[in-house]
Amino acid sequence: MASIFKSKSIPNGLNTAQTEVFNWEDVALRAKQYIDTVRLQAQQMLAEGQVECERLKLQAKEEGIRGGESHVERLAMQMAGQIAEQRVQEASRSVKTLCEDLESATQQWLRQWQHETITLAIAITEKLLSRQIESDPSILIDWIEDSVRLIQGQRQILVRIHPEDARRLSGALTDLIDDMKPSVEIQVSEDITVGRFGVILQTPDTTIDRSMQMQLKRLSEELQ
Repeated sequence: MASIFKSKSIPNGLNTAQTEVFNWEDVALRAKQYIDTVRLQAQQMLAEGQVECERLKLQAKEEGIRGGESHVERLAMQMAGQIAEQRVQEASRSVKTLCEDLESATQQWLRQWQHETITLAIAITEKLLSRQIESDPSILIDWIEDSVRLIQGQRQILVRIHPEDARRLSGALTDLIDDMKPSVEIQVSEDITVGRFGVILQTPDTTIDRSMQMQLKRLSEELQ
């Protein structure tokens, strides 16, 4: 076995250091073993590093998927919110339009109903008034007297009346004219355009229309 001396041989003595002998093969073996150990540790570290790297990659992938899912979920929620808001707005517009149409239809129906009701009321009033004057023509005399009081101070008054009513009231009209003399001069004119059951009084300055048509027209305007 080869031996290596650290220094030249020195005689033995009491105060002489002993020679240290190294085995080269042993040193080489230990060095190889150390290198192998280091290499093995390095391989283990590399393997562990690869495992950790794969783990981190997998973790990153999973987090990325979760992040992606979270992002997709946020986008879905945002889109759903936008769609819901859009539908709410559309529904609101539809309800508003429906309410406006309903209100318009209601107002139109009310106007139509009011018009028909007033028309019916006027027709009924005309019939009742015609029957009343037909049975009591003196009502026309009362209208004439009331109208004359409205135009006090007028010296000349023209009374226009339907011919048929004039014939029925001939006596009453004569008495009225006589009563008004000499302060008021009254003339009677038979006028078919006045219509039945009404009179029109005219002076140089004023006209009082108490014909049936005019009185019903005024009543209709008041009921509108």
